[in-house]
Amino acid sequence: MAVSEETTPFEYLLSVDRKCIAHQGGLVQQESDVSFSHGLAFQLGNHKYIIPIADVSEVLAVDAITSIPRSPTWLVGISNVRGNLITLLDIHEFVFGEPMQDKYDTKRMLLIKQESHYYGLIIDSIIGMKSFDADQGIDEVPVSFDYDHIDHISAFYSSGEEWFAALSIQSLLADERFSELRNLS
Repeated sequence: MAVSEETTPFEYLLSVDRKCIAHQGGLVQQESDVSFSHGLAFQLGNHKYIIPIADVSEVLAVDAITSIPRSPTWLVGISNVRGNLITLLDIHEFVFGEPMQDKYDTKRMLLIKQESHYYGLIIDSIIGMKSFDADQGIDEVPVSFDYDHIDHISAFYSSGEEWFAALSIQSLLADERFSELRNLS
């Protein structure tokens, strides 16, 4: 149907829509593979980690930290993000007992929400999105990971020559140190 003086633009668009519907083929249906997990990969010290994307609310720069006197050293302080108070944690020190090497203002923060509490897990950098077949995860610590402390690691995944440790947010949040933080507020 060509646009004529008797046809309004709206009628013309309706005719185009009808033609599209009449000539459309079946849409390709993507089957979901529940064994395939997608996550946000990040760098922490010399190692690479992955966290389920559903566990992360946002990735932000670390800004305006207010320290908290007499708090554990892994509790960096608090920050205000759009009116929400965020508890900032040096996740490297929390998990491994050693503070990060560089200043926090050069780092990134993974914003995690649990119930009404917000936590900012300070990391070195974001690598990007990664996907791993959940069946490919191993429990043994790869040689490239030079530590044995894996309390909050659910599995290890290989991507070529690189290994990624799957950080379990549920395990972190279940840690008694988090319970102590919630009791302070």
